[in-house]
Amino acid sequence: MVYIKSQIQEISSSRSLHWYGAFLSLTHVVTFFFWQNQAFIQYLTKNADKICWPQLPFCESLRFLSPLGVQVLLYIYLVISVLAVCLFFNKKTLAKAYWLFLTVSALKLYMFLMDYRLIDGFHYILFFVSFVYLFIRQKLFFIPLLISGFYFLTALFKLNDPAWLMGLGFDLNIWMPPFFNEDIKLIFYFYIVCLEVIGSLFLVLKTHWKALIYMQWIAFYIFSLFTTHYFSPLVMLCLLSLFCLMFIFNENYNISSFKKMLAGAVFTAFATFGSFLSFIIPGDAQLTGEGRLYSLNVPAVYTHCNSQIMLKFKNKILQESFPKYNSGNPLSLRCDPYIDFNTIKQICSYYKEDPEFIDLNWSFYSKRAYELQYKQIVSEENACGKNLKYFSWKKNHWIKIHFKYSKD
Repeated sequence: MVYIKSQIQEISSSRSLHWYGAFLSLTHVVTFFFWQNQAFIQYLTKNADKICWPQLPFCESLRFLSPLGVQVLLYIYLVISVLAVCLFFNKKTLAKAYWLFLTVSALKLYMFLMDYRLIDGFHYILFFVSFVYLFIRQKLFFIPLLISGFYFLTALFKLNDPAWLMGLGFDLNIWMPPFFNEDIKLIFYFYIVCLEVIGSLFLVLKTHWKALIYMQWIAFYIFSLFTTHYFSPLVMLCLLSLFCLMFIFNENYNISSFKKMLAGAVFTAFATFGSFLSFIIPGDAQLTGEGRLYSLNVPAVYTHCNSQIMLKFKNKILQESFPKYNSGNPLSLRCDPYIDFNTIKQICSYYKEDPEFIDLNWSFYSKRAYELQYKQIVSEENACGKNLKYFSWKKNHWIKIHFKYSKD
């Protein structure tokens, strides 16, 4: 409790942090409406088809609510979020606001961990910034550092794939005006990367150029509000509000003692290492999904895919094909082999007691939207008998891009 009181005291001593708590709480209100418009309730009910996170294969034990219960839980989440927003505006109720924000963050984490399909890099950055706000000292230094690192690492991922700079197949979440011809689009893509690389450095420095960079980001996200889904622009506007508050209240960070900085430095290094796993694990994360689970910012890519299974029985063979172009899953998960891996495991479990069932063969093909040929990602015969396992932190031997497959 002494440590928590010191966190509340640090927030109370800074008007920027005090008001920033209201903006962080507001992201939960935005999350409520975002989840309301998705298949959220279908994901979390006790009888729903589950897709657990690889690290939490026991997620069914977290599910005990009916559809009505999940809906009630979601509205409780909204009410607590709104209360936290209101209480953060009054310094006398700061301690209550802190505990409400801690409660609503824990509630969101609980719901988030119940199903892998809720994965989103913007939820990650919210959790990380919220953790620093709640538990790490020197918040005015480490929160801007996290946000700047998010932009810088995002730029590295884009630069690692030249197709992004060419505007091929990537979802920028932006509708381009009619006057944006191909040349202007390329300039615009290049401008975004430059803003992420150079701007991220200026955001964390004590310089007047920070205001110029900040205004460009604000303009970018305001424009995005009118051209794409509201969730990511509103979340980033709330996160970036700290820079504006620090300017308004004329506050800045001060480097303190090594002891006070240690926890924040370790946590920032942990978050950064997680993002680099997508580089470390061999393969193509955008097609195989490997490593993306830990990363804040692997750019989403439009993909087409096709999953084929051959069910082998003693007296017959059944073949099924599931082409996926506009599935209900988020863009980053539309062609994630891990989703189909879970389906295969469920099919194997379903036929396990059938004396006529022998085994099944599974093939999975995928390609970026702009590519002409499919690539075979998975080719496994007798997949049930092999009892395939999925590892989130290293290369999976059964996921491999080993030859092309023409199908259009």
